[in-house]
Amino acid sequence: MSRRVVFLIALISLAVLGTAASPWTLPGGGLSAELKEHVRSRYGLDLTVRGRSTFAVLPIPRVKFENVVLEFPDGALKAEGGTLRGELRILPLLFGRIDLSDFDLTETRITASAQKLQAVKWTEIFKDRATETHARRLVLTKSSVRWTDLKDSNLDGLNAIVRWVDPSEPMTLSGSAQWRDEVVSLEQASVFPDLLAANKISPFSLTLSAPSARLTAEGEAHLGDGPRITGESTIKTASVRDFTRWSGMDLPFGSLLRALSISGDFSLDRRRLSWPAVAITLGSDKLEGTLGVRFDTERPVIAGTLAAVTLNLSDLFAPFNQTRTSSGAWSEEAINLAGATGSDLDLRLSASTASLGRLSLDDMAASVLIQPGRIEASIGRAAFYDGTLKGRLSLAAQNGLVDFKSQGTFSGVQIAPFLAAAGEPRWITGRAQGQFSFDGQGRNPADVIRQAAGRSSIELTDGELLGINLEDALRRVEKRPLLASLNWKGGRTPFAKAEAQVVMQDGIGEIVEGKLKGPSVQAQLRGQVLMVDRTLQVTAGIASVTAPAGQSPALAFDVTGDWDNVTVSPQVRSLIERSGAAKPLFPSQRVPAGEQGPQATAQ
Repeated sequence: MSRRVVFLIALISLAVLGTAASPWTLPGGGLSAELKEHVRSRYGLDLTVRGRSTFAVLPIPRVKFENVVLEFPDGALKAEGGTLRGELRILPLLFGRIDLSDFDLTETRITASAQKLQAVKWTEIFKDRATETHARRLVLTKSSVRWTDLKDSNLDGLNAIVRWVDPSEPMTLSGSAQWRDEVVSLEQASVFPDLLAANKISPFSLTLSAPSARLTAEGEAHLGDGPRITGESTIKTASVRDFTRWSGMDLPFGSLLRALSISGDFSLDRRRLSWPAVAITLGSDKLEGTLGVRFDTERPVIAGTLAAVTLNLSDLFAPFNQTRTSSGAWSEEAINLAGATGSDLDLRLSASTASLGRLSLDDMAASVLIQPGRIEASIGRAAFYDGTLKGRLSLAAQNGLVDFKSQGTFSGVQIAPFLAAAGEPRWITGRAQGQFSFDGQGRNPADVIRQAAGRSSIELTDGELLGINLEDALRRVEKRPLLASLNWKGGRTPFAKAEAQVVMQDGIGEIVEGKLKGPSVQAQLRGQVLMVDRTLQVTAGIASVTAPAGQSPALAFDVTGDWDNVTVSPQVRSLIERSGAAKPLFPSQRVPAGEQGPQATAQ
């Protein structure tokens, strides 16, 4: 064969190859009509091509359709405006049939209805997978999703790959999308659709991550009449506070909690998600027990019973630290319970040691109940500084007002270690018992305090007053009254019993009974505790235990000042009046109003 003939054959071959490799623009019918029928019969989707259609043979037979619309007939899902690319299987093509092996959908706008998608007969879509060929892969890029019935769930920048090569292998999904201005990644998910369609159990796995949270789960799924998923899962978030702020998901105490993880075997159906044996890490604390979430109520209800060796509850009580401003005054900022009452909670807690700020509780059993606009917390029992403590606290919001109620009892509490733990001076010792109740209502902490009402009582036994020796002070007063005011600090005053009762109304606590009795001295308290100003106006009268009833105290102290800076000082006037030299300067009887007193007195 001559070179000229070989060269001519080569040119013809190159022309054929070039023609086969180049895309051909096709008219509106023909191929697109075949593809429409293929997509409808195989996948139950309606395809409309509004733009140009092209076809190429090499290197792989492929088609491209511009400005397409894909939708379920009932409007459950609709994708429009994108470019559809697909690879064709060669063997069906030789017999004049269209059979796509891969889909690639780019820059499409997807509109979906979650309610209608749930009603789609997926079993029919995935039936007979073993005998009927389907596309091996669907690639979705640069697309968006808009939900018609899910609030704040739209996705942008959607990139995803769905792959299912053979019925013996699971369908796998992976991808990412932008939700609420953050990238959420579906790292991997797998399931056997044909097993689910045949009402059989299918293994599954799932890994989903976001900037502030991560979910992993694997186990078995079963659809049928009662869909159910079981397996093992782990949920982690570096900050519940950040996660709720970003996701908009309402969680109880969501605005207060930090790092949280939940792991264990789980079970999920239409009514309930439950962990029969769950391990929870809250900050550095580890809790174990049971946990569940009910979905068949108006609001999701989280319920559980958890136990821990150590438990730090300081974050939950952080809002109480914000009731005062930096200057020490009560805050005028409105109380908002919305961040803590996002969903219902019914939780039982126990801990060997629990801490609330500086305070510590041992062998604690507590419960927390959250309902719309309402928080209730109670301590059924707790060992508290060698004694016991029980209490209940509730906050209820309605019409912009918050109703605050608290009550409790305590017994056998060592008062000195309690004061030290609370950051107060150890000025008294002994075992304390008593009770308290406090009610208030308002829009902010200042309003609650101004309207506060309640009653409290405390009794101390076998203790001491530190920093003062009242018996020695009485002896000094008898001998040198004026010098006693200069040298009264130091020493201790033992007592057998000290008690006080305070009745509060409109933010003012009145001491209705206050007394102390020791081996040689006794004291009477009277005055007020001003809640609004956070100040004290109390007088303590000191006398010998042998003093006749009704006699004026031999020594009086004023207890005044801010709660954080209390001042105790002798009443100078009472000391002067006890001085023989100065007593004539203070008449024993007051001059009635409107009358002129004597110009001078002499003795």
